[in-house]
Amino acid sequence: MKHSPLLCCCLTAACLLPLPALAGKAGAHVHGTASLQVAIDGQTLTLNLETPLENLLGFEHAPRTDKQKAAVRAMSERLSQPGELFSPSPAAQCTSVSVALDSPVLKPARQPAGDDHADLDGEFVFRCAAPEALRTLDVGLFQHFPKLRSVDVQVAGPRGQSAARLSPQQRRLAW
Repeated sequence: MKHSPLLCCCLTAACLLPLPALAGKAGAHVHGTASLQVAIDGQTLTLNLETPLENLLGFEHAPRTDKQKAAVRAMSERLSQPGELFSPSPAAQCTSVSVALDSPVLKPARQPAGDDHADLDGEFVFRCAAPEALRTLDVGLFQHFPKLRSVDVQVAGPRGQSAARLSPQQRRLAW
């Protein structure tokens, strides 16, 4: 698979870009907080979400009851509809092309014994017909997952790098 120099640069920059000071230690498992990396490369908009399951489900262990199993199914179905969770600038004409979700609760047979602080990693890829018009991203995670209180965002794209903290009151990212 051939990667463009811009994509490599964007992904490297996203990995190196520090989160705002309010985010705490990198990689820290903090309930109520998620991280979102935004990479723009040509017509491709890639969003990588990492969040404790507590923010999405209200628990972080393998589902034990029918109610918890239903909650996992509902979470998976909701996250599989990225157009309801992420709204790129309408003028950019972006459409969802793929979703990949990874979490121990989605693979119960492989659930580790000590799963008290499990996360979910999601990758959402959009193709944009007019990427030059891509200037904002509205994040609708807060209305679907009320335990989520903030999202620390890093953006890497043709206009440079930026970082922001989103909240239920401030859901629009602009660059």
